[in-house]
Amino acid sequence: MKPACPTATGGCLAGLRVRRLGRQSYADACVLQNAAARAVSAGGPDQLLLLEHPPVVTVGRSGGQGQLLVSAAELTCRGVALVDTDRGGGVTYHGPGQVVGYPIVDLRRRRLTPRGFLRILEVALAGALIEQGLQAFLRTGLTGVWASGGKVAAIGVAVRRGIARHGFALNVDVDLEMFELIVPCGLAEPMTSMRAMGWRGLRSDLMRGLTLHLGEALNHAERKGDAYRDRRPFPHSLASPWPATRIEAGR
Repeated sequence: MKPACPTATGGCLAGLRVRRLGRQSYADACVLQNAAARAVSAGGPDQLLLLEHPPVVTVGRSGGQGQLLVSAAELTCRGVALVDTDRGGGVTYHGPGQVVGYPIVDLRRRRLTPRGFLRILEVALAGALIEQGLQAFLRTGLTGVWASGGKVAAIGVAVRRGIARHGFALNVDVDLEMFELIVPCGLAEPMTSMRAMGWRGLRSDLMRGLTLHLGEALNHAERKGDAYRDRRPFPHSLASPWPATRIEAGR
């Protein structure tokens, strides 16, 4: 049985307490995630924190200086913070015009593996994009969501004592030039946004659809016993025009 959801800003869906938190600094968002993780670990409902960050470049566990194309001093001059983080993945950018989602989920309670959880995030994001009339596809061997113009959503999580933290960043109408300061997630490939793809919809509809798709994917996986663990059951995926090439940090 899923824990009961208290009333919260944004509501509750499928055992997932949805909290819309507006703009939060990266440091404050980490504090919010840690508090949510403690509540979930104590038996409370899983939580989805939806927010936006001021400009910040974050360095994940597999990132490094080789994925920064400018100095820390230049980032500071541009008003961009630089933060090391414990999530998976490489270097990425967060800023105004993104929807950042931090699903704080008890993987043990939902019978999920970390790999299966990553697939759930991909499926939910791609489904929400397709619902908005946009192209979206996944790529074998890589994590995230792509469209014909490039990568549109980045994903990176950390799991501690069975509780998942961190999550995804969806480019809605973000300043894409900011990604030219880094090698996003270690991939020397373009980034895109929903606006660059021609989207002119309502953010409220996007957030509602994203929440619904995530709740449905979590429930489906829970019922099927981690159905997303070793495959990508995404019926709307398109053939990817992008090669699965990476550049390593420092190269």
